[in-house]
Amino acid sequence: MLKHLLVAALLAAASSTVMAQMPSVPGEPAVAPKAVAIPKLRLAASEAPKFVLSPITDAELSEVRQANRMSAKRLVIGVVRHAGASAALPSASDLAWKRVEGGFAAQAALASPQAGALRIAIALAGVPRDVEMVFFGSAAPERLVGPVKVGDVPDRTGAWWSPLTDGDTQTVEFFVPGTSDSARLPIRVTGVSHVFTTIASAFTKRVTEIGDAGSCNVDIKCSALQSSQAFLNARNAVAQMVFNDSSFTGLCTGTLLNDADTSTQIPWFYGANHCFENEALPYKTPAQMQSVASTLNTLWFFEAVTCNSQATPPYVQLVGGSTLIYNNPGADALFLRLRDNPPAGSFYAGWDANAVPVGSAIVVIHHPEGDLKKVSQGSVVTYSTPQPPLLGGPTTPFSEVKYNSGTTEGGSSGAALFTFNGSQYVLRGGLYGGGAYCTSPNESDWYSQFDKVYSALAPFLGASPGGGIDYTDLWWNPAESGWGLNIIQHASRNIFAVWYTYGNDAKPMWFTIPGGTWTGSATFTGDVYSTSGPAANTAFNPAQVRATKVGTATLAFSDAGNGSLSYTIDGVSGSKSITRQPY
Repeated sequence: MLKHLLVAALLAAASSTVMAQMPSVPGEPAVAPKAVAIPKLRLAASEAPKFVLSPITDAELSEVRQANRMSAKRLVIGVVRHAGASAALPSASDLAWKRVEGGFAAQAALASPQAGALRIAIALAGVPRDVEMVFFGSAAPERLVGPVKVGDVPDRTGAWWSPLTDGDTQTVEFFVPGTSDSARLPIRVTGVSHVFTTIASAFTKRVTEIGDAGSCNVDIKCSALQSSQAFLNARNAVAQMVFNDSSFTGLCTGTLLNDADTSTQIPWFYGANHCFENEALPYKTPAQMQSVASTLNTLWFFEAVTCNSQATPPYVQLVGGSTLIYNNPGADALFLRLRDNPPAGSFYAGWDANAVPVGSAIVVIHHPEGDLKKVSQGSVVTYSTPQPPLLGGPTTPFSEVKYNSGTTEGGSSGAALFTFNGSQYVLRGGLYGGGAYCTSPNESDWYSQFDKVYSALAPFLGASPGGGIDYTDLWWNPAESGWGLNIIQHASRNIFAVWYTYGNDAKPMWFTIPGGTWTGSATFTGDVYSTSGPAANTAFNPAQVRATKVGTATLAFSDAGNGSLSYTIDGVSGSKSITRQPY
């Protein structure tokens, strides 16, 4: 009965709703990671046997065109080519192993004609943990990436994707310490990611499907904000994302996010769900989302050295992948934990779990078309339904934004919506997409709202009122059947409660607690209202709705299923034990 009558109570008390102040956490510079080993080759590069795939087909190109037409502002930059699709791919027994100092080494070169850059998939299940890999691309053979130890790859049940290197050929050198029979190891290349663009060209145009950033975009180093340390910190929290799905390689933008624990630094990473999601229903399963998250590489400091410079910057590539912590298709939120510590000079961005006010000035730092980092400025104009339509439909409102400087494009998806709090830029959401481009500067973009998903992230980011527990349910005292509470907990952690009980005349009474404040880790206090309105069998007249404050109430939870209700109503105080009601 409580749930049947809740809607009426909500309507009657709507005008008295008071929103609780939600937490915010400042950012902080990343602690410099421990020194890493310098990659080195044990064999001459010319010794690598070369395995060449057939040229990209029209059908593969068609898939790229289709994916970029359907996507909001995620950018598809390549196709995944699996073993057996176009050429035999090597295993350990196909390689020429040679004795080197400390063990054995062998190389394999994988080529996909006309590729701008490559990644390769390597099966590592059953491979000893101390085996090392070093990679380089044909366009920059002097730039070695690694060493990557097999033991540092956390999930070896599926193929592991290598770092991105420029050129149509990627060479991997395997080093096996000791005297084991290297040729019998279960090392096997299972796929190749053919990327149309190059890192050195800032992922600019190589084929008609891929484009460089529009001329209205503002280079980070050209922005007047460049003189602000707060802006520089936000800039250093943003990284370019490169990842593989089953058939394509994609590119988005994400942000390193701080938590409330000042004694540690955990590389939380915020982006957009649609970057990893299917193009059509059904949604991916958590296991399928994790499969994509494991392929994630992040490029840091991928930005112009000077204003409008096109030179390749001294970027840092993290190759360890990520762990999926949370995703929400209807809110387009993606929350990951990077498996590598961020590089020296990066920054853990702060965040604010309160709703971003309409009219707020915003800053967006992103990689349009995969280009060197850009900055856009504008404001939140309203909350609305995102366009183009979100796969499966939105479950929350989005922040609609218009720009007065710059824009966003494919590759910008997931970029943080930053607002300035007086001392720092703090994250308030991430880019879904929209119609704003250099060719349509007056169109809108839409951003997810961080406050709508904060309750799910609170156990990881800390500063969580209620300890991250969702208390939404019917609550009662089993020894006092006949009265109870209906508690509704919003994603922002604010609570709306309806209390059904009886007066001194034994007649039913309804009270509402339309919001309040968390005064402790599991204690919530709010004002209590008595409401009245027109009879259900008469025409509704809003002028007859009355909400009268009659007291206060405190909900103190001892755990996820038990607590107490303390109250003062019309000067009379009391307290009752409550528990979740099974039904």
